[in-house]
Amino acid sequence: MRSLLFNLFFYGFTFVTALVCYIVARVSTRERLWRVMGFWGRTVVGAVRLILDARIELRGLENLPPGGPKLVVAKHQSELDGILLASVIPHFGAVAMQELERYPLFGPILRKLDLVLVAVSGERQGRTNEVIEGALRMNAQGRPMIIFPEATLMSLGAKERYRKGVGHIYQAMGVDAVLVASSLGVIWPRREWKKHAHQSAAIEVLPPIPPGLDLDTFMAEAEERIETATMRLIREHARGEVLAAAKDRHARGVANED
Repeated sequence: MRSLLFNLFFYGFTFVTALVCYIVARVSTRERLWRVMGFWGRTVVGAVRLILDARIELRGLENLPPGGPKLVVAKHQSELDGILLASVIPHFGAVAMQELERYPLFGPILRKLDLVLVAVSGERQGRTNEVIEGALRMNAQGRPMIIFPEATLMSLGAKERYRKGVGHIYQAMGVDAVLVASSLGVIWPRREWKKHAHQSAAIEVLPPIPPGLDLDTFMAEAEERIETATMRLIREHARGEVLAAAKDRHARGVANED
C-alpha cells in the first residue's frame, strides 16, 4: 500500500513539476528553473521518508571540497540517485540523450539547463569527445559535472567494467574526482514499480582521487573504491533474499570482467 501511494504521489507530482519547469524554461532564468527542480527533489526525498517510512543517510559530506566538487563519479543503481545528488550538489551538469530534445516538454527544459546532450546513435569516440567538451564547459561555468561510469542504471549489486570515457574526462579536466557509493536500490530498485517501505539506505561521498593519475591507474582505483564501498553499504542495509541476489549479481559482474 505504501509503495502504491508513493508511486501515485511521485508520478503525479513529477508531471505537475514538469509542466511548471516547461513554463519556467520558456519565460524565466536557469536559476529559477533549478529552484523549482530543487524543490521537486527535496519533496520527493521527503515523500520517501514520510510515505515509504524509509530512511536515507547522507555520509561523507566532509569529503566534498571547499567550494564544491568539479567532477563527481557516482554509482547509479536507482532513479533516486540523481534526485538525491541534486539536493546535495545543485546546478550540476550531466549527460542526457540528445534525442530527448525532440520531445515538446523536455526540449526547452534541457536547453535551459544546458546539460551535455549526446546522440545515442553516435560513434563512441565522438560521444566521448562531446562529453569531454561538455565537462570542460561545465567547469568553465563553475558547475560540477556528474558522471555515471557504467553509463546505465544498474540493479542492486550488479557491476560492469567502468567506461574509460570517465578517465578521459578526469584527465582533461585536471581536477579532483569525487567518488560516490550508494545503496539506494534497497529502497527504490531500478525501473521497478514496487518500492520497499520501512527500509534504510545510504549514499556516501568517498575521499576524492587527486588529479594527475594515468588513465589505467585512475580507472582501477575509481572502480575498486566505488564498488567496494557500494557493496559495504548494500550488506549494511539489504536483508534476506534482496541481499543474496545483490551478492550474486556482484559475483557475476566480477566474473565477467576476469
